[in-house]
Amino acid sequence: MKFQKIQKQNVGNAGEYYIVSKLSTLDFTVSITLGRAESFDILSLRPDGKTITVSVKSSQVENVKGFLLSSKDEINPSDSFFYAFIKFNEFKTEPDYWIIPSKVVSKLISESYKKYITTTGKNGKKRSEDKGMRYLPIIVTPADEKYYPKTWQKELEKYHNNLEQLS
Repeated sequence: MKFQKIQKQNVGNAGEYYIVSKLSTLDFTVSITLGRAESFDILSLRPDGKTITVSVKSSQVENVKGFLLSSKDEINPSDSFFYAFIKFNEFKTEPDYWIIPSKVVSKLISESYKKYITTTGKNGKKRSEDKGMRYLPIIVTPADEKYYPKTWQKELEKYHNNLEQLS
């Protein structure tokens, strides 16, 4: 099949359905919120009866290096809230995904943004206005290294294609 860029909303929907299908095979009871919940996309009941929520971020681009988040993603992390970052690899191979606890995401993007805002921009201008955007790399580039922990790339390995932590 020839790769073509599809609408952003459809990529998001595909990511949600992909994670729902994975959770369903693990006997989770799962529901997609269809945009009716502000901070999460999936509401799920684990086989042991515990409720978890998942926010899904998706990209169809094969060489995506990270995902955009918002300053809202720094607020209210919990032990039962997770992020699923899906990379569809232009639909050439099975998707890659990372399931990361919200407490990890919240801390990482908050601390990296604090470092980012203290550096200067391309033209030597001081960054002062918070536009509310945050970034979570799945591949740490040389440009990212000064903002993220040196161990982040290695730490990502434990979240890659790993649904076990949701159980």
